[in-house]
Amino acid sequence: MLQHRFFQVLLGFAALTSVSGFALEGRAAEVTGAEPANGSPIQLAQATPSGGTLYVTGVSQITAPADQAIVVLSYYFNSYPSEADFSNPAPVQPQVQDSDLSMAIDAAVGAGVAASNVKAFPDLASPGSMRVRMVIDQPSQTKVEQTIDAVNTAIVKTNRFMNGGAAVGYTIRDCQRFETQARQAAMTDAQQRAAALAAVANVELGSLFSLSESVSWGNNYLTTCPSSDDAAVYTDFYSLPMYDPTQQPAIRLSYSLSVTYNLE
Repeated sequence: MLQHRFFQVLLGFAALTSVSGFALEGRAAEVTGAEPANGSPIQLAQATPSGGTLYVTGVSQITAPADQAIVVLSYYFNSYPSEADFSNPAPVQPQVQDSDLSMAIDAAVGAGVAASNVKAFPDLASPGSMRVRMVIDQPSQTKVEQTIDAVNTAIVKTNRFMNGGAAVGYTIRDCQRFETQARQAAMTDAQQRAAALAAVANVELGSLFSLSESVSWGNNYLTTCPSSDDAAVYTDFYSLPMYDPTQQPAIRLSYSLSVTYNLE
């Protein structure tokens, strides 16, 4: 009989803790009729003496026009400068010449990029290769595409280099205002979800118990804002997403806010 009563208590406890969406808490429960060999009572659960807690996650995703586009173009030395001149092989250690760098800068400036926002330099990891980094202010989808095409055309037509691809990242100046908007939207979503769950479970929401956040910026899931005022942002080709000509020049922020409420 004692064994039967012990399993009834266990089943009742399992039912209390199986409510989806929130966890119920109660005082320490003891079964005094079923004791192990050492004589101490079996303790089934122990928690704070509150009515319980409800846990929800609020989410938001907002976008804003980018203040800058940071473009990095990569070029590899062409091992076969001319289809008709295979008798004159490329040098073993090709070198990027000053004229190559000047040509890249001139092409970017001709496409409307400020000269101070263009850098062309040899890629030290690959002999004979070259990188071009450009910062485009107030970018549009058309402006970014036309700038990349202009520089690619100027470099590749010399037949000294092959196009190695483009990577583009977008930045914004007012990170704090943008993040505040996303946080407020996520909190509103969390409150609505909590109210709906509480109504379904026929319980009353109490005070807020805990908060935690998760932030993801852009296509490469940065945890910090890619600010256009930070000179260290997107200095590495591999820190940038590959260029997608269909993508609008915008900053996207995905925000997740985990919220726990006390229940009354």
